[in-house]
Amino acid sequence: MSRQLGFVVLDALLVALAIEAAALVVRTFVHPAASFGLEGTTITAFSGLLAAVAGAYLCGLDDPVQLIDRSAVVLRGLGVGILSSLGMLVVGHAVWLQGPGRIALVLTGVAIAVAVVGWRLVYASFLERGPRVPVVVVGDGPSEQRFAQALGTLVHTRLSVVGLLHDEEAPHPRPGFREPAPLSEEPRCPVCGGTAPLPVLGSLGEAAELLPAHGVEWAIVLDTTPVSDRRVAALSALQARGIKITTASTVWMNAARRLPLDLVDARWVLGAFEQIDRLAVRRLKRALDLMVAISGLAVLAALWPALWLLVRLDSPGPVLFAQPRVGYRGETFRLFKVRTMVHQPADAPARWARPGDARITRVGGVLRRLRIDELPQLFNVLRGEMSLVGPRPEQPAIVQELQRHIAFFDYRHLVKPGITGWAQIHQGYTASVEASAVKLSYDLYYVGRHSLVMDLDIMLRTIFVMAARIGSR
Repeated sequence: MSRQLGFVVLDALLVALAIEAAALVVRTFVHPAASFGLEGTTITAFSGLLAAVAGAYLCGLDDPVQLIDRSAVVLRGLGVGILSSLGMLVVGHAVWLQGPGRIALVLTGVAIAVAVVGWRLVYASFLERGPRVPVVVVGDGPSEQRFAQALGTLVHTRLSVVGLLHDEEAPHPRPGFREPAPLSEEPRCPVCGGTAPLPVLGSLGEAAELLPAHGVEWAIVLDTTPVSDRRVAALSALQARGIKITTASTVWMNAARRLPLDLVDARWVLGAFEQIDRLAVRRLKRALDLMVAISGLAVLAALWPALWLLVRLDSPGPVLFAQPRVGYRGETFRLFKVRTMVHQPADAPARWARPGDARITRVGGVLRRLRIDELPQLFNVLRGEMSLVGPRPEQPAIVQELQRHIAFFDYRHLVKPGITGWAQIHQGYTASVEASAVKLSYDLYYVGRHSLVMDLDIMLRTIFVMAARIGSR
């Protein structure tokens, strides 16, 4: 969050300078008497500033992972510049009945795009080519090797794994033990095939004497590593030498904003309990749920006659339907939705909805794009069965299938399900076990890190994703 705040503050300062620079050019070369900029039409200029900062934040330009893709950064920066110019045009006409001139709008949009993109390209080069932080991974088994190789592909972390430490107490695989799924599932950060194993620098017991010579600053311990007195003593000796001790899950969640399943264990769950049990956060979250649910249901009441008519004319069957879903603590509840598919018998087998699903009606496709079909779920929010933000609830039959194939799937039920969520804004709908495993890694990140600020962030990003999806069609 501190990095995101820094991005926002820097964007605000640079965009303000860009607007003033554009205004200076306009007054010098185009129209000397032009009242434009933060000292002129302040409201218009401020609207451009606000649109630029919000646009950069909502389109993901605050995410270091996105900065490595320079072409995407440039395209999004151009979009931010266009959005800012449109914002100034609309506000100018609304307040002054006349927006800035075309030359002023174009110059300002270009200046804002350069301000937003320029420093990010410099920062991305620093992330890729700047000084690295030497780290070691405790343990030299397959899981440690896999994690170390995967971490090496996340160049935006500036972490460089120099080697591994042999741990004499590392457990041997148990009979029937299944190795977890590889971390190479991480989008944008695949582990290249044929990556050479990293060297073993020595044993954990001699690490306190060995690592300073390698300039190591961090030691990373996999969360699944058993805790023993000898390990704690060895890690304490490293800490006393100024080497930071951290866990693999913390590093990966900070770097990728999700939690791969092979980094989950009982200790992570205990930490999640502390995050979940914060009474003040729960009460504020519930208050926000109630305020938005009541307001949203008022909107639904106004739309209901038109919805009822459109759905009934499009296909036979009920307009509103209830479907069993698995929610908080694994309890089943009835989720309400506007019907967007052809009517099916109540005993029809559960199936994943896929893009272009033939069961979706013409009106249903529009309602799904606008997410209007989910407005009745505000009843579930009002009743306390759901929250505005949380993991999306699944049908009982699908939950049973995923529980058989995906470890720790039940952990997503530690919080209330939501209308939108962290997984939805990063991945969207899933229609397979493999995609559901990746989706779960985002859900677990939310379970372990959720807060009221994060909920507000997700809601804002959901609105942006919806608007982008509508605009792309």
